[in-house]
Amino acid sequence: MAIQPIDLQTLFVRLSQVGREQSALKQAIAQNQAVTGNEIAQQSRDAGNTVRQADEVSEGPETVDEEGNPTQQQASDQREDREETESGDAHDEDVFRDPDLGQNIDLTG
Repeated sequence: MAIQPIDLQTLFVRLSQVGREQSALKQAIAQNQAVTGNEIAQQSRDAGNTVRQADEVSEGPETVDEEGNPTQQQASDQREDREETESGDAHDEDVFRDPDLGQNIDLTG
C-alpha cells in the first residue's frame, strides 16, 4: 500500500502539531521529576527544623522501680521461670547422668 500525494499533504500539515505534542510530553516528564524533587527537598528541610512530640513511653521488661527492685511484671516473669525450672528438674530425675561426664577439663590438649 503506497502513500498517495494527498496523504503526504495531510501529514506535512500535521507535522508541526505532532512535533509540539511530542516535545510537550518529554518536557512534562522532566517537569514532574523537578516538582517531585522540590517537594522531597522541602519535606527534608521541614523535618530538620521541626521538633516532633515523643510517643508515650511504656514500661519495658527491663524496668525497675524507684528503689531499684524489679517491677511486678519482671517479678512474675522470674516466678514463671523458676516454676519451669523446678518442673524441668522433675523430668531430669528420670534421665541417667554419669557423674564423671562433663566435670573434668583436659588442659594439656
